[in-house]
Amino acid sequence: MRLLSARSTPALAILTAAVFVASASLGAAPQSKKKGGPETFNGKARVQTGVSTGDAYFTIQIDQYTPEKDLKAMEQALQGGSEAFVQALRKAPVAGHLKVGDKTFAIRWARQKPTEKGRVISIVTDAPVYFVGAGLPDSQSRAGFDVAVAQMNIDSSGLGEGSIALAAKVKPGGQNGVEIQDYATEPVKLVSIMRVIS
Repeated sequence: MRLLSARSTPALAILTAAVFVASASLGAAPQSKKKGGPETFNGKARVQTGVSTGDAYFTIQIDQYTPEKDLKAMEQALQGGSEAFVQALRKAPVAGHLKVGDKTFAIRWARQKPTEKGRVISIVTDAPVYFVGAGLPDSQSRAGFDVAVAQMNIDSSGLGEGSIALAAKVKPGGQNGVEIQDYATEPVKLVSIMRVIS
């Protein structure tokens, strides 16, 4: 997977908890009744660090959105910390797959919620996709960065954009009860997302 030649110092970025919560609590977000899967999205993951930019094409295949009972189990497990969340995540049924290049990653968290212009789709894979900045002299340990977390804003025509933490740590905390810690300096942008019409 060629994303970029990482030259910047990797740092922790705390992302918003919107991937997991619909409001200021850990309550479950309602699933959109318009689309329940399966559905496929294609797009580009774009990393920009200083003057360096790299793109990788990706496909997100959602076979089914995660049932509320499984989402709640993972949210409850999160209260026990990052390791407990990952254990619960890996016990959940596979909801789909994220494909980047010749690599495929299982999605075990897939949630959608309606917005004024379309919907927000969030996914979590059960393994990290890529450690941006790893191998540099001052890079941090990869330990605990066990998942990838993505969020896509899709309009009513099936087009959109979003972001992904390619290697992330999910833990309790923050304003909304969830912190997503990104191994990289900042989330990778997802651009030119298009829902595939079959």
